[in-house]
Amino acid sequence: MTARRSQELVLKKQLLQQRSAVLRHSLARQSATTLAPVLGVVDRVYRGGRWLAAHPVLVVGVAAWLFRRRPKRLLTWGSRVWWLWRTWRQLQPLLAGKANT
Repeated sequence: MTARRSQELVLKKQLLQQRSAVLRHSLARQSATTLAPVLGVVDRVYRGGRWLAAHPVLVVGVAAWLFRRRPKRLLTWGSRVWWLWRTWRQLQPLLAGKANT
């Protein structure tokens, strides 16, 4: 390979690296703007779940009150929540495995 061709390739590589850096920065900015509202909702749901886990007596009290008021509706929603919880528990190891790879 000639010296001139080698210099051209080095210059092309540098230009591509600069363009790649600009595109990565642009993608990061766009992703942050687009995903910020979604991630905000996810954070609120997560904090709500943590709060519920820290106050189980309140959850049981509300469930008992609802059962007294509308037992059929509570049983319907209870089965849905139970299904979601079991599904979440089954998915957790899979999600944790993906995060580690």
